[in-house]
Amino acid sequence: MENETPPSSSSAVSGRRQFFASGARVLAVGGMASFAAFQEWKRRQLCDDPNCIRLNTCSDCVELGAGCQKEKAKEFRASNGQ
Repeated sequence: MENETPPSSSSAVSGRRQFFASGARVLAVGGMASFAAFQEWKRRQLCDDPNCIRLNTCSDCVELGAGCQKEKAKEFRASNGQ
């Protein structure tokens, strides 16, 4: 009984490290899954939308000046004198 050593704290530290590493992995994977789900939701919402000119990027779109045939694009080109 005299030769007993106290339990080492290194096992507690490594357990805590594994816990935080697992938590960080769960947050990273959850964040990526949430981002992918949000992008899919946006894609489905805009699918076959005739008013796609409402997107922020449409004014910079290559197809807008080249001949996008959507009504809103035609109106946008006519209002800007293109």
